[in-house]
Amino acid sequence: MTVYWTSVEFDIVDPSAYEDCVGGFVYLFLKAFDVRGAIPKIEAAIEEEGLKINQVEFVAQYDEIPWDSEEEQIQYDSLAKDAGECDKVIWDEIFAYESRDEQGTG
Repeated sequence: MTVYWTSVEFDIVDPSAYEDCVGGFVYLFLKAFDVRGAIPKIEAAIEEEGLKINQVEFVAQYDEIPWDSEEEQIQYDSLAKDAGECDKVIWDEIFAYESRDEQGTG
């Protein structure tokens, strides 16, 4: 199996559960045989958190991705390593926004 990562933009089904935020985005890391196998795992993980997928920006193999800073490199390499060692979907920090006007600034 291969480690994949994805960026998912989502809507929050119950904003009161997320400090009245209405949406956001997150990086997820997971193991799958291929992209087709990764997508249902992504959908299930998002749904389990009370979120609704707005857009899956990409699903790609995580393989020596160059990040802007050493801190980011360590953080994301570590999340990918964790995903490779288990069958769970590993979440990065969620970036949430309070209104549609704030997308990308959360």
